[in-house]
Amino acid sequence: MLELALAAASLAGLALGAPAAAGHDGVCNVRDYGARGDGQVLDTAAIQRAVDACAAAGGGVVVLPGGTFLSGTIVLRDRITLRIAPGATLLASPRIADFRPFPPEEVAKIAIDGSTQNKGNGPYNLIHVEGAHDVVIDGGGQIRGAGAAYWDRDAAGALVSRRPRPSPLIEIVASRRVRIEGVTVSEAAGWTIHTLEADGVTVRDVGIFNDPQGPNTDGIDIDSSRNVLVDGAHVESGDDCVVLKTTGRRPGRPVPPTENVLVSNLICSSDDQGFKIGTESLGDFRNITLSGATIFQAPGFYRPPTAAISMSMVDGASFENVVVSNVVIRDAKTPLFLRLGNRGRGQTAPTPGRLRHVVFSNIVATGGELASSITGIPGHPVEDVTLSDISLSMKGGAPAAATAAVPEAERDYPHAPMFGALPASGLYVRHVRGLALRNVRLLTEAPDGRAPLVTEDVELAPQP
Repeated sequence: MLELALAAASLAGLALGAPAAAGHDGVCNVRDYGARGDGQVLDTAAIQRAVDACAAAGGGVVVLPGGTFLSGTIVLRDRITLRIAPGATLLASPRIADFRPFPPEEVAKIAIDGSTQNKGNGPYNLIHVEGAHDVVIDGGGQIRGAGAAYWDRDAAGALVSRRPRPSPLIEIVASRRVRIEGVTVSEAAGWTIHTLEADGVTVRDVGIFNDPQGPNTDGIDIDSSRNVLVDGAHVESGDDCVVLKTTGRRPGRPVPPTENVLVSNLICSSDDQGFKIGTESLGDFRNITLSGATIFQAPGFYRPPTAAISMSMVDGASFENVVVSNVVIRDAKTPLFLRLGNRGRGQTAPTPGRLRHVVFSNIVATGGELASSITGIPGHPVEDVTLSDISLSMKGGAPAAATAAVPEAERDYPHAPMFGALPASGLYVRHVRGLALRNVRLLTEAPDGRAPLVTEDVELAPQP
């Protein structure tokens, strides 16, 4: 529990909607500041008045009691807890004009290939935390993003985003000690929660439920951030569930790493990636742990995850000390995808980075379609990879002649289907130094003419 400096202040008998002082106990009920909570009248200004009053008193708890509070952008400040009570909903406005556009110097983006990282995100958010510390969002209530108001359908009937849109729904930038706990977030129009250059973020017991066909509706994006804990999250999204990136926000300066991240007790359904590191990898990744996860295709999802666990280092940085353990995977097309490539975004001359010290243990996968793969590129191998107590059961059924030579595809976008059909039914490994396989079972449900394991340019690790 974060320590909140709650300054005592007397209640003032002020007119509805007028500025008020924080209460004796440091609690600011948004209704005391003019919020209606009827889901029809825009409550942005009233909620912001409550936040600012608590902040002026040195910090406190801003309470959304029962009701639906229609809102544009809310900016949270130092030592503020936004408490969305059970039965309360913070509802994003369906009108982009109701959101505050942050100026370019505040928008958490970096120029890549003449555009912006995740172009179309920003500068609009429902909740914006920037340069703040000791901030909490909790209470057991709901945050709804009104995503459908920002989508259209193309000629084929697929959902496409109408820009601009409020994305990320919750943006945490250059802030310290931020906790999101016990709330349910749904219907995001784009990314849901994004941390950028943040330090000490906790996301605990949070449910994220987005439209399975919603475009670009990532669950949690951890970007150039450190000391992050995600525990007990249940994420169902139309894009990646939990994804780690390094993009930074200051062009021309070194991109900060993403480091010291623990994701535990994750339940995840996605039609893209379950747990992902990359593809944006302009800065380093180190000391990353996924411990305890179930990754599956939830009812109502029209396709299974493309990859359950995906790690891609393709923009020249270093990636090391990653542990993935105690994971159950059901029906993901590809259970594991690990890739060192040379896309070279943000580099004048593309130069491969380094990917090393990765451990997969206690993983059970069933119903896969495309073999898992661990691949480097010529002259730049993946280093020191251990698979221990792994069971990968694939659908199988392919003939021995089902595959041609596997392309190197050094500069291609990294994703599990990038090579097409692979010569292995279970695991394909190429350009790796220090591979250790311990109690690894590669199975197929139907007879398959391919070898379960195929290696090319691989050196095994010394036996312990």
